[in-house]
Amino acid sequence: MKIGRVVGIALAGACMMVGGALADELSEATFTLPQEVVSSATAFEHYMSNAARIDSRFADGEAVARSLKAAAAYQPAQLEEGMISYGAIAALQDDRFVAGVEQAAGRGEQRAAYAERLIEDPLAATRIDGADEAARRIEAALAAKAAPLVSSATDVKAAAYSVQHQAWSKVMVTNPQGRLAELKSLAAVRAAPSDDENHAMMEAVAGMDAPAGDAAAPGGFTAIEARSLALAAESVLGHATGPERDRLSPLLSEADSAECFKMAKLNLYQCMAVAGPQYEDVFCMGQHAMLDTGHCVADAAHDVGAANARLAALSPRGADGRASYVPMASHRSLRVDPN
Repeated sequence: MKIGRVVGIALAGACMMVGGALADELSEATFTLPQEVVSSATAFEHYMSNAARIDSRFADGEAVARSLKAAAAYQPAQLEEGMISYGAIAALQDDRFVAGVEQAAGRGEQRAAYAERLIEDPLAATRIDGADEAARRIEAALAAKAAPLVSSATDVKAAAYSVQHQAWSKVMVTNPQGRLAELKSLAAVRAAPSDDENHAMMEAVAGMDAPAGDAAAPGGFTAIEARSLALAAESVLGHATGPERDRLSPLLSEADSAECFKMAKLNLYQCMAVAGPQYEDVFCMGQHAMLDTGHCVADAAHDVGAANARLAALSPRGADGRASYVPMASHRSLRVDPN
């Protein structure tokens, strides 16, 4: 049965009402998430989609500059929070998981105690009946955003070499310090999507088909999946209202994931600090702004290929004026056992 849990949402103060069905007999049930959390999910969706649309067929330095802005236009903490909340909205589409939350939580004081337990131990959400199926929805939703970005990033990175046949690509960037400062400023500002954009994002997630195939999550659950499941469970329990945003903070970030996004930004800045001609900025964009970021999201979606990928950094040019590339160990996501 296809249930559009995010259809018919309504803004309510500092919350977004996520409409949908608990089961057939509760087809009008609604779940709440803080508006800031929903906005982060929309910011995540917008960045991943916009960055994936970057065209690697650069014609001049202006095209490189515009694409760099699109590739670097995210605040790391918000992107991670958005990735987790995007996954939570996907998990809320699973009937069995929603019913499993209600069954696991019990009633009265037990319900409130269970909500607190999820904050303290997000892995508890992986033991809820239906968690495997809900995790597959999370994986599918995140992978659908990561794969196009990784693909586009690969094309952009390759363009750093092919574009060198064009004379403009070998011209030194004008005011490279100013370009770097502008990119850093983009990372310091949280996106603020409109209510209409939030609604559109949730409706899009609600319209995703359930993944086909084996219901078991491959290799256990990632730490991000556990947090998405726990956040979704908090919503079902009615403990994800606007005033509870700070209480939910432990579910909206994870150390390994946060470090991954942080290092993607740091590597981008270090790469651009030593870059000179336009084609080197293209490399920095493709590898660090796009590919590294895409790998951070793919890791959360059990993308083994991305987890095993190696990163490359642009090193300072030597006396011959040329830069070289130094391989660096990649980030690996934490995988946890649900048992």
